[in-house]
Formats: sequence, structure tokens, C-alpha cells
Amino acid sequence: MSKLYGNPWFQVPKPVPNAAIRLFCFPYAGGSASIYDGWGERLADDIEVVAVQYPGRGSRFREPLISRCDNLVTALLREVSPLADKPFAFFGHSNGGLVSYELARALQRHGTSRQVHHFISGHRPIHLARNHQPMHDLPDAAFIDKLAALGGTPRELLESRELLDLFLPVLRADFAISETYAFPGGPLLRGDMSVLYGRDDVDVAEADVMRWAELIDGTIDLQRFDGGHFFVNSCKQRVIDFVANRLRSLPARSMRSRQVA
Repeated sequence: MSKLYGNPWFQVPKPVPNAAIRLFCFPYAGGSASIYDGWGERLADDIEVVAVQYPGRGSRFREPLISRCDNLVTALLREVSPLADKPFAFFGHSNGGLVSYELARALQRHGTSRQVHHFISGHRPIHLARNHQPMHDLPDAAFIDKLAALGGTPRELLESRELLDLFLPVLRADFAISETYAFPGGPLLRGDMSVLYGRDDVDVAEADVMRWAELIDGTIDLQRFDGGHFFVNSCKQRVIDFVANRLRSLPARSMRSRQVA
């Protein structure tokens, strides 16, 4: 049986055992659970932020990397399914949007889902064709050039051979997760979704984001932020405020408030 606290898959900097809603947060390519540092302190006291930590990074850096979406979802399903005993929401940015969507569908298929909302951030609808050539298997020099062009990777990392030796395998594995993925079809994800995107994100066209509505059986709302693909960092407080306001409006919160009263 999976556990939440002390589980290497999860970082919970602010445990809330009696939370009304658990918010599972999935990192972007090359990221770790640490990108969600500070979220727990900025959300309501009855929201428990659970930052997902994939193998091969952070405290799990010695573990083998996972480079296929279906394998990662299968592993996550084992860990998250026993924790779906209370209302929960997913937030996934970029690569994390893909992984979180397919994990949500897997939980739905297994009948263990009490999901109340889904936040997709910085990812084009996953049933649309990719808008760039695969890069996970490029030679190092070409791969590094592509990373620099995309932005979001610290310059000190790109200019350090020692750091690159550590992080290139992680980045390649994460890019492979999305670049080898093919939308399998199947049942729509039931429930409501918020889609967050950057005004200047060249990888997520504003004209495309509404097509996430084709992948859910529920309502969808869109929220645009200033910045490019990594607006989740540059507009961190605005993103957290948006998530907080959306969670505040959910029935799971109002039901909990009535029970406490």
C-alpha cells in the first residue's frame, strides 16, 4: 500500500493530514518536485500540496530514469491510487500536463478517482500533432543548442560540462516521454479543467489551447499569463493565486466548510 509521507515519489513540505483537497503537482521536463516549493504556504490551510518527484532527480538521483509516458503513468498509478481516498486535483506544467492527464484517465479507468479539478499548464492539446522535430536523441551539441533556444534552462547549467553530464540524461528522458507519446484515444477525462498558457509561448498557440475541450467530458476555462513557456516561474504568484481561487470555488471545499461548521 502506498503512503504519502516519507514516500520518495512525493514531497509534502506542509503536511495537512485532514486536507479538504490534495493538489498533486507534476514537473516540467528537466524539473523536479522543487519547482513547487512555496506553493503550500501560499494556498489555503485545507489544501495539501503534493509535489511529485520522478526517479533520477533530487533525492532519487541514483534511481533509473523513466523515458516513456506509459511506464511513468503505470508507476505513478501504483503510488497515487491508494491516496485517492479524498478529493484531489492535478496541476501539471508542460511535460507534467501530459503525464497528469494520462494518469487521471488511468485512475478513472480503475474506478479510484475522486478528482475534483485538473489544471493543465503550458502544454498544447495532446491529440494534436507535435509542432517540432524530436530532439531527445540528438547529439549533445545539437541538443544543448535546442535547449538554449527553448529557454528555461539556466545558463550556468548549459555552460558547465560537469552539470551537463548530470542533467542531460534527465532532460533526454523527459523529452522522450513527450516525443515518443502517441495519443491512444479512448474515453474522455470526466471533470472540469483549467488551461493556463503563456502569451508568448511559441510551443502552445493560443488558437490551439481551446481544443483541450475535445479531451474532457466537462467544462473548460482558459487563463493567459504574460511571458513565454516558463510563465509558471516568472508569474509564480499569479499562477498560485489563480489555482487558489479555482480551488476555493469547488464543491469539495464548501462541503468541508459545512462539516467543520
